[in-house]
Amino acid sequence: MKKSSQIVIVGAGPIGSYTGKLLQSYGFDPLLIEEHPEVGKPVQCAGIVGRDVFERTQLPLSRKSILNTIEGANVSFNGAKFKMKRPGVAQIISREVFDKELAEGLRVRLNTRFTGLSKSKDKYLVQTNKGDFEADVVIGADGPNSKVRKEGKFDSNLKLYKGLQYRIKLEVPDKKMVDVRYIKPFSLFNWMIPEGNGVVRVGTLSLKPLEELEKYIKESGFEGLIVEKNAGLVPIGMTQLVKEHLALVGDAACQVKPMTSGGIFYGLKSAEILARAINDGKLHQYETEWKKAFDLEIKISFLIRYVMESLSDDLLHSLFQVFGESIDHIEKEADFENHSSTMKAILVNPRFYPLFVRALFQVLSNPRLIMRLLVKK
Repeated sequence: MKKSSQIVIVGAGPIGSYTGKLLQSYGFDPLLIEEHPEVGKPVQCAGIVGRDVFERTQLPLSRKSILNTIEGANVSFNGAKFKMKRPGVAQIISREVFDKELAEGLRVRLNTRFTGLSKSKDKYLVQTNKGDFEADVVIGADGPNSKVRKEGKFDSNLKLYKGLQYRIKLEVPDKKMVDVRYIKPFSLFNWMIPEGNGVVRVGTLSLKPLEELEKYIKESGFEGLIVEKNAGLVPIGMTQLVKEHLALVGDAACQVKPMTSGGIFYGLKSAEILARAINDGKLHQYETEWKKAFDLEIKISFLIRYVMESLSDDLLHSLFQVFGESIDHIEKEADFENHSSTMKAILVNPRFYPLFVRALFQVLSNPRLIMRLLVKK
């Protein structure tokens, strides 16, 4: 692809901006259009990322956004609980600072809302409320409700989950530990994340976010002055990534970890694959290379998620206790970004196997789950 090719990226969030930075490094000059008046606002993310975000990216990322370093988590479900410790496992970041730093040096049109897409010969016409832009390639980095995905008629099978988070003035005893309370392992959960500055982030990903969050705050004693409220959607599922000279990346492409709903690391690594494909002049290889990198991990994680969602609460409680008993192996083997490794860690616990048999019987007696797995496959 010629370096003079016109590339329009819809969305100047962290993944859209990182894609732009990568393309710049290859000699392209992409244009980013952003519907909001400011990059980094509104915040729609819990703001906890694994250390790999700052250690395993193609382009080095500034660490100015880091507010706190996390050493582990207190994890619970229906009374069963365990503590998991791992030094430096994650960072708490200011998403506003993180996003703004990624967007520095890029051509970004603010207050520019994507409204439609048309094609004439080999060019696309990107329609916005501030006029139209010609493009050889259009990249949708416009989040869970991607309009590029809809306008481009990408094949997709996804569900949007609601997240809600409060920033609360509150001192907690251990500023290095997060709290995770599962509503349904490993898909719906509440969290408390200490920023390390007298403020905590208390949130939920659940079917009734406001009701669930208020309940969690009261029961856990995380009450205090609410200084900010954030809300957002999380896309769980799969979607086509490339269609002619259109591509999706980040949340728009459902590049989210199925078991924890985190998307920053997957989005950054996916952006690297996409930018490399554009530089090679083979946009179609983006989807192929992405599947090589992520497909197996995603499928295993989906399988675990769907099976756990189908199990009875008493069986889930027993399985959760086995997780707690296996914590030494989980701490050694588990990967913050690759969650299938957690399942490998509990295979050493002999108590897992009779529970696995019970789970298998529950799965086989649930034809809706079997059909769901076949459809996702």
